[in-house]
Amino acid sequence: MVLSIILANIALSIWSISLDSIINNDGITYLAMAELFLEGDWSTANSYYNWPFYPLMIAGVSKLTFLDVGTSAYVLNTFFAITLSLGFVAVVGELSNNDRKTLLIAALVILLFPSITKYRAYIIRDFAYLSLYLWSLYFVFRFCNTRNKKHLLGWLITTGVSCLFRFEGIILLFVAPYFLLVFSSGQLQHRRKILTVLSVVIVVAATASIYWYLEQKYASSIKLAQQNGLAISNIFDLFLLNVSEQFGSSQGDPVAYFGAVFSNVGGVLYDLVRRMAVFFFFIGCYAYYRNFGLNNKLVKRIWLVYFCFNFAILVSFSLLNNLQVSRYTMATALTLLVLTPFALNRLIESLRSLTSVRKYAAYLLLALLIFIALDGLDVRTKKAHFHSAGSWLVKTMEDEATLYSNDRLLVHYADIGPRSNFKDQFSTEQLMHHINTGKILMYDYVAVSVTGRSSAENVARQTMMYSFGQPTTIIEGQDNRSVFIFKTDDPRVLLGQ
Repeated sequence: MVLSIILANIALSIWSISLDSIINNDGITYLAMAELFLEGDWSTANSYYNWPFYPLMIAGVSKLTFLDVGTSAYVLNTFFAITLSLGFVAVVGELSNNDRKTLLIAALVILLFPSITKYRAYIIRDFAYLSLYLWSLYFVFRFCNTRNKKHLLGWLITTGVSCLFRFEGIILLFVAPYFLLVFSSGQLQHRRKILTVLSVVIVVAATASIYWYLEQKYASSIKLAQQNGLAISNIFDLFLLNVSEQFGSSQGDPVAYFGAVFSNVGGVLYDLVRRMAVFFFFIGCYAYYRNFGLNNKLVKRIWLVYFCFNFAILVSFSLLNNLQVSRYTMATALTLLVLTPFALNRLIESLRSLTSVRKYAAYLLLALLIFIALDGLDVRTKKAHFHSAGSWLVKTMEDEATLYSNDRLLVHYADIGPRSNFKDQFSTEQLMHHINTGKILMYDYVAVSVTGRSSAENVARQTMMYSFGQPTTIIEGQDNRSVFIFKTDDPRVLLGQ
């Protein structure tokens, strides 16, 4: 089965990359950093981004295999997709006492899970984190069943390494041992004192880590808000501004804060259900309700801690950002998804004994799950025009010419070097700021991406046309997506002058 899972992952990754060869925004950062690491310019790379381990691994694969950094990243992500799939099956195996039929269902579920398929072509560190997350779950479940210290060591290693890929790993490293001790140390001497001290240490360490992380992560957002004249000096001000924007309420209104929390809990739940393609979510909830796979009381408690921990992190992130990145729900989704093979196995086993109506309903459900999985294999990109626009810029731009865009993909495909991705914030808001302050004249070319979904992008395009005349060229894409490329050497009118 292991070899089959490995080969299936390789085939699925090749399939996904062939349909969606356009790099994702995060991938731009990782590849640029990897190139800088290979050039030996560590200071520039590390000054821009605080999570260097993943791009370092990309650079390492490139160095060892002599592949370009893009291909190396795809190879690395395919490896992590394999270990993620094996970790998922290992967790299900631990919960099912390695029942062969349940393991087979688990392998099919994780290989064809739409949310995994969706991100196979992405260059992201999430696959590394999620793989280590699942293996940490396996080791902690194994420890709960055996009380063997080597399994606790396995948990410590996998959780510790996961900290190199996502911040959630650091918090999990604080939280999980505490609850493991709470649930498993009923006869521990001085239990109350130990737990009190641990509680204080965990709260202080977690708070300090979260504050440091958020200050680093949102430094650019705070700077941009200050440039736009907002009285924002730290992450707490940013949070208050988000609450105010969501509810139109003055800062300090407790009702608004309660509403913000309630609203974001609902938003996270909605994203989780959507990320699990609806049916997998309800099947997982049903499996938990029926206690499928969670017969060990300690295992069930630890599973609940992992699930609630991930959900709480998502709500906190959503509160600070006033948005939710869909793929961030994956750890929560996978935690619930490990229960679905048990429910599906029970459903398949019960087909013979069901009445006609229930049997047809069961077949319909299985057919829907198969359809959802197969439909998820269609990951064709709608961003191919970015590559075309970048190719046009490569052929047209003079040596030493400068470029600005409201989309980093255009800068990446213009191939003007990895450092260009670190010089500026590429966004529609920043583009308008450059236009209004006259800084746009620092750039020889300006490429404006318009998706048809954002009024701000249309305003930016119209403002550029008012300031610099008709675009030099227009690259058309799918679904009303376009790239308008302007040359700034002969401005008609420049706003703010």
